[in-house]
Amino acid sequence: MQSRRQRAHVRLDLLHPRAPEKSGTDHALAGVVDGVGAGSESVAPARRGVRPSSLALIVILALSLLGQGERYSLDPRFRSPSSTLLSYWGALAGGDCDEVLECQAELRDDLPMPGALWFLPPTDELWLDGFRSLPVTSGRVLVTYEVHYRPTGTGEERMFQTGSELVRLRGEWRIARPIGEASMPEWKPVPGPVDM
Repeated sequence: MQSRRQRAHVRLDLLHPRAPEKSGTDHALAGVVDGVGAGSESVAPARRGVRPSSLALIVILALSLLGQGERYSLDPRFRSPSSTLLSYWGALAGGDCDEVLECQAELRDDLPMPGALWFLPPTDELWLDGFRSLPVTSGRVLVTYEVHYRPTGTGEERMFQTGSELVRLRGEWRIARPIGEASMPEWKPVPGPVDM
């Protein structure tokens, strides 16, 4: 008994050939390219570049994001350690307590308070000179300098040396603390007119 098996007839010429899987290496010989020539039936899809309108839209979106956020500008009084010290001593000479506090990195107990006695006499002129700085770490510096002033009513120039530690906070320099005992000069009273 012979069993008869039925075989299905498959026409292979109607099936599309499968594209070879890409392995990441090129197996083609030099100078030989598959699919090129008069008899090739496979046509690679044409690649289009980025349309100019799409590119313009991307550029506009990128530029609009660059301008977002709050504008921050540095106060010119605190751009450098020397400008911070000049502002501080100018505020001391002028009796401006608010500006003295602005020059400080933090509120401390030893800061002059409103109504307190300022150690400088009334002055006609005040300037700083002889700055010497020693960087301690990034954003922290020790500065020594000379304070020169002319008390009101005298032509005499007085001077003392002092120093301060300054820190950089958000790009601006502030006084962290005075250095040592040299921060307060020796008191020399200014002779004034005597009324009789």
